[in-house]
Amino acid sequence: MPNTADEASFPHRTCHPETPITVMLHRKRILILPLSAAVIALLCGWRMMNPQGMSDRVGERPEMRQPAPVFQLYDQDSTIVNLEAYLHRHRIVIVFFDGQAGPEANETLVALRDFHQALQAENIIIFGVSTALPQEIRNNSSQAFPFAILSDPAATASESAHRKWGRFIEPASLAKPAGTQPGVFLIDRTGLVPWEGQYPRPEPNGSSIVARLLGDD
Repeated sequence: MPNTADEASFPHRTCHPETPITVMLHRKRILILPLSAAVIALLCGWRMMNPQGMSDRVGERPEMRQPAPVFQLYDQDSTIVNLEAYLHRHRIVIVFFDGQAGPEANETLVALRDFHQALQAENIIIFGVSTALPQEIRNNSSQAFPFAILSDPAATASESAHRKWGRFIEPASLAKPAGTQPGVFLIDRTGLVPWEGQYPRPEPNGSSIVARLLGDD
């Protein structure tokens, strides 16, 4: 007959005893916790020392952004426009275009004109810039532009907008004669613009600038 009293007095005897494998697994779990904490600490330290480490691994380089070069130019109504007055308050689009062809020959300016009301609602300022004189700008437009088309006739001058923004080609070569070149630039609300080398970097696809601006949150 079984000794029920002994079983009642020592109920733990009915439990399964720990096997060597159970003990080993328990010890491993205890060791994993401090090791995991150490790994996390090392990763955090590495990210602080190398914040663009993930980009470096895939061959990407972080985008350089610097303050936008400022200028003062006359618009199509012969009114002086100071770019600095708009910085840190708006997103700004600057479109350098061929003044001889006129603003309507530039598809980006035409698209910005067509969607100006929606862009204005997003607090976005637009400027066109060329070497054409104000009266030439007015004469070369069949439809008025609702934003400033600026005149920078002295593009060769050291402080011209074309030089500051890298839109004047020099020295002349067989491949690139001396003169101006088009380009679309986007200044953010902090007054910064993407930069490459000595000058701001134009947007790689200026024709899609309207969709990008209206698609941004």
